[in-house]
Amino acid sequence: MAKIYKDSRVDLRPYSSTTVANIQIPTQETAIRRPRFSISSSDQELPIAKDEDEFARRYLATQGEVYFRKRRAYPRTFLWRVINDNKVLEIQCADLTKGGTEVYEYNVTLRLDFQERILPFGVELSDSEDHEIISVFVITASKHLHTLSLRPEFFRRTSSIDENVRDWCKTCLPAPLAFSNPHRLHASSPLELFISLDNGALLRLTRRAGDDGSHWSPLTFDERTWGSSIRGLVKWSAPSSIKHDGRNLDLNVANAIATTSDETYVFAICLNHTLKIWNLATNKLAATKDLLGRSLQDPDLVPYTLNPAQTSFMRVFNAERAMDGGHRFYVVTYSPFEDGKFKFWAVKGGLTSELIIEELFPDDVFRPVDPDATGNMFWNIADFQVKSREEGKGMELWVLWRNHGLYQLYTLHFNLQTLVSDWASNWVSTTFEAHRQETPPPLVVDDVMDPTEKWLQYLLRPNRYMPEVLETALAVYQEAIKPLSSSSSGGLKKSLPLAERLCSTIASAVSLRKFADEEMDYSRYTSDTDAKWRQFWQVAEDLNKRRFEPISLAYDSYADMPWLLLSDSCAVVRECSITELFLHNSSSELSDGVPKMVDRWRHRNVSRELGPNFETASGLLKVASDFRKRFSPELDGACRAALQAEIFSEPSSSILDRMENFRERCDFANQISNKSFDALDAALSEYMRTDCLSMDAFLGIIQTASSHFCGEDSELASTCFGARVLVSGAQETISISRQIFFDLLILVTFVDGEWEQTSKSDFDASDLFSMLVDLLREYEMMAWLSSNVRKCPDSASKYRVDSMQGYKLKDSSKTNSQRTASILEDLFVTDIKPQQAIDSPQSYTLTLGIRDVVAWITREGEVNYQNAVAHIQCDLIAKNNIDLAWDFLRFQASTAWSTYVKGRLHVAMSEFDTAAIYFRKAAYLLSCGKPMGNLSDMSAELLDLLDVDCFHNGLAKYYQHILSIFEKVRSYSHVADFASLALQALDSEIWAEQDSEYPAVRDDLLSRLFTGALKTCQFDQAYSALARLQDLKLQRTELSELISTILAVSGPGTAGLEQILRFPTSLVPNIASFIDEILVHLTRKQTTNVSWLDADNKIFPATPDYTRILQAYRIARSDYRGAAEIAYRNVQRLRKARDAPSTALTLKGREADDAARLPVEEDDAESKEIRHELLSLINLLACVDKSEAYILVENGPPISAAPMPPHERRPSTQADEDGNVSMEDVDATSPTPLGGKRSPNGVAFAPAHRRGSSKSSAIERRNSIVSFEVPATNHLLKRRIIVTLDHLRREFQSELDRVSRIERGDWEFGLDEEKDVDNDETMVL
Repeated sequence: MAKIYKDSRVDLRPYSSTTVANIQIPTQETAIRRPRFSISSSDQELPIAKDEDEFARRYLATQGEVYFRKRRAYPRTFLWRVINDNKVLEIQCADLTKGGTEVYEYNVTLRLDFQERILPFGVELSDSEDHEIISVFVITASKHLHTLSLRPEFFRRTSSIDENVRDWCKTCLPAPLAFSNPHRLHASSPLELFISLDNGALLRLTRRAGDDGSHWSPLTFDERTWGSSIRGLVKWSAPSSIKHDGRNLDLNVANAIATTSDETYVFAICLNHTLKIWNLATNKLAATKDLLGRSLQDPDLVPYTLNPAQTSFMRVFNAERAMDGGHRFYVVTYSPFEDGKFKFWAVKGGLTSELIIEELFPDDVFRPVDPDATGNMFWNIADFQVKSREEGKGMELWVLWRNHGLYQLYTLHFNLQTLVSDWASNWVSTTFEAHRQETPPPLVVDDVMDPTEKWLQYLLRPNRYMPEVLETALAVYQEAIKPLSSSSSGGLKKSLPLAERLCSTIASAVSLRKFADEEMDYSRYTSDTDAKWRQFWQVAEDLNKRRFEPISLAYDSYADMPWLLLSDSCAVVRECSITELFLHNSSSELSDGVPKMVDRWRHRNVSRELGPNFETASGLLKVASDFRKRFSPELDGACRAALQAEIFSEPSSSILDRMENFRERCDFANQISNKSFDALDAALSEYMRTDCLSMDAFLGIIQTASSHFCGEDSELASTCFGARVLVSGAQETISISRQIFFDLLILVTFVDGEWEQTSKSDFDASDLFSMLVDLLREYEMMAWLSSNVRKCPDSASKYRVDSMQGYKLKDSSKTNSQRTASILEDLFVTDIKPQQAIDSPQSYTLTLGIRDVVAWITREGEVNYQNAVAHIQCDLIAKNNIDLAWDFLRFQASTAWSTYVKGRLHVAMSEFDTAAIYFRKAAYLLSCGKPMGNLSDMSAELLDLLDVDCFHNGLAKYYQHILSIFEKVRSYSHVADFASLALQALDSEIWAEQDSEYPAVRDDLLSRLFTGALKTCQFDQAYSALARLQDLKLQRTELSELISTILAVSGPGTAGLEQILRFPTSLVPNIASFIDEILVHLTRKQTTNVSWLDADNKIFPATPDYTRILQAYRIARSDYRGAAEIAYRNVQRLRKARDAPSTALTLKGREADDAARLPVEEDDAESKEIRHELLSLINLLACVDKSEAYILVENGPPISAAPMPPHERRPSTQADEDGNVSMEDVDATSPTPLGGKRSPNGVAFAPAHRRGSSKSSAIERRNSIVSFEVPATNHLLKRRIIVTLDHLRREFQSELDRVSRIERGDWEFGLDEEKDVDNDETMVL
């Protein structure tokens, strides 16, 4: 039987931690209390299940179904299941697609906790086509009927759920249930329910439109009289019954219930193996029939009794104009007796005549195809569904077989009129996912990979084992190896990562042995470790198998797609691709199945898709697979290692040499036995001659497996649930394609070395080898994408945030939540738009969507493979998945763009030297020529539009972009390097100087070079950069930064000044004057001054003395008058400090104890320092010409520029037009310029607008630095005094006289303002 369908399993866990609504349904006991309602991820709060039974009770569903609404608008598909010890009803939306304009996502999972057991088959969903509310009906163990009115908004945003659960959940106890027990529940509409009772009656409940479900009108159907039904309640007079679930069930109990589409009749399959039809208009029994068509009046009739635990016995459908005879309805029934038989019935009459049940094809036996014809395994039908069509053509019967945890799904395509012939020849089956059935890693002797690493990769692969499965398996395993130890219970805590706890548990069960004088037995340790891992895997595998036990089968007649609900999963049944048909069918099965596929798949050109040589291709694929499966674990590991070496290394030799190296690494000559060789020879000879192999067969397989993106613009979008289905299907496609190509590569390489081809053969092994290696490289990368996960933002959270404004729910989670998804899902699946099911079933468009996902990864024909890989790398870097990006690095090629991306990765890893190497390597090709595409899209927005402009636009632009990268990460040494490279590239371009942007670009690069050099203390390079700046304002700013940094880094010594003096300032105009101005500015900001005498005093901070530096700088530049001004200001400061002690002098008093131990000096330290400053000042002025040996200082109050009255003028102090006053003309009573009472204002400066000749350029620069401009509009001018060398000498002499008076004991206790020594008022103290 051909396998032409395939299931894609989907996990049913909530989409994210914020999309779970835990709602407690009120009961009679909790009617007084308000029910609890929370939005949280309850799974993370639950403790770990300790054994298999607890795992089953908590996570595995006991009943469930996929429900399709009558309204065809999104959301339309809902999946419900009963979990957590039959107390919680979980409902979620399961649509695969939605409209492209649909903004919101219905991904909220409702968990309704009824706090008591839900009865088996006691849940039903129903809705009407003219209303959007979904009615959920639940019967619990207390016989209460719960009516829940769920709005679609409940599944979109949790804030829309009313916290008062009683507003939308009503509970009632129908009167007939007070003295009988419910057995089955069926909802024909939101207003009509049917409940089968254990006494054999059928209860009909109705309510009026608009009622909330608090009250139902009961009506009981019972074919017995009223008196007999009452007597039936008494046990001693009860009829024959069977015991089920602790109750006695009457044989008339309806075990399966169905209603017609017009709601005129209700059909019931009773435990006594009969079909009964009740007329809802007359409330009477209309017809009764045995399921096998036997006569009910036959006294010799052997009574058959159906299993009360099963319900799949009947399906009612319409097929207008299917057959002659005026049939109104059709019924398919199944009886498990007499080896299992289906019966087809036609119902007619009933309006004005008696209702007649007519058996179709009574002389034919319709037994379904048994999955095991040998009878070694017992299979039973768990469920079946019928797809009906008008005129009875193109109908389908889907049959679900079950054997404990195993299941098989068969389907029959038939026309109702030709049912007999179709039944015999038109059955096909469904295959299952192969990537979930991957064998565990084998133990390989002398393997380079540790068994623990291999097992962790296998167990933690996404979608292979759920975390709950591994946690429970770990708890069971810990209990088995250490049942009484405390570590067993401690291992159940989730404080450590799961992988760490797994490794610790396995390691604790294995010990490294040593025998006598021998070495450590590492091989034994490896085998023991692998054995322990294999034991744990067996526990996890047994638990995981229970997750896939079949529960129910549903068929979406609107989308033409079957659904399978499993105990902890859901499977969507889709059509097989051509590759899957080759893989899962032998050549004979495929040959027999082609007519069946052509008959049922009218939307596909199957013959063209298969190709003319499909039988040979299918047989060749099976030969290659069987050949590889016979390999020993060592040979299989060697082949895979050889493949890895071939994929991830740059080819440096010819293809023939590479093939020979591949064979040597695999060691085919020693590893493959003669028996395996003979088996391969015999199998290959069945399809072609070994010395004349056909190239078409190999190419046919490769072409069908190759993916080409054919997706077109669609008005649909994938839902969250649909994205999961696409991911599951893509993982399956990647897994099987990768395995197929690997099998073919092994076969081609081995055959090429063993059989020599004749001249008639078109077999080209080298071409096939190159093609297969390239394909395997791509699929290896895709497998990596599907097997690695990362945190990604909840795509639907932004919509919930907008809609949740104004709502507050307790325990509400953060809106900026993240979920874990595979990179394949996060990066590619969301971009795929599902193809619209126009003239095609959704089971086929889903297969096309899966193919588009795989093709979209590499975009064959549209994007170069190397660029596609670089795009993935860029996305990982942009989203800060650095560990994943480093692991993905092995897939990168050696193109210029890939080399640049490698550099970005090393920048993210803070490996700047390596990154710089990659950036330089890619510089030329990325700076010249035309771009290969939109770099912003290719880089996954790692580059913005400004960055894109730096590529293929010259080396200078490229290096400018690179140094920007290093600037962001503060790697200033590389900023300086690439700024230098950019400047070299810019200056080497002939057209650059003609460009209007050239000066700005050059100054920008120089500024960045300066910053990089300055941050790395490369002061010479920094000065060189600023010296070349054309923007004087920027040059002055950066010079200030340079001087400040040099002095700050160099400390209080002379190293900073020496560095500044080494700069060739004479080569650049104004640089020297700028430095002087900067030093003046730093001097003004200086708050403390360090004395020469206090150089070793620890009280003062060891910071640069900018005053001394400025003075030394001017001396070094022969600006003695400028240095003299600094010395003059120091004298003023010291005089002021001596007369009014500053904080520094006060602090000196704290060292009185230490000073007491030293010899007492007659002279004070302040006076000594003043004399030193005066002597320095005299020496400085003595170094200049006598005509220039003076300085200008400001003194006294400002004078008016306007004419003054004569009586107010001082005749002896008339100022010239510049406000200067000669020292000889200063009034005796005026304050002295060197301090005392006549100098209260401290240091003053002369104006800078007076300029002399070039001969006095130093003085002019000094004046421009230390003076201020007097505005022309200023009406008040500062009085300035000329201080000459002679006056300074007299001042020095007065200081010496002061010391003499102190030594003679002539102490000064104050200043006599009227005392005049030499009649020279300038130097009066």
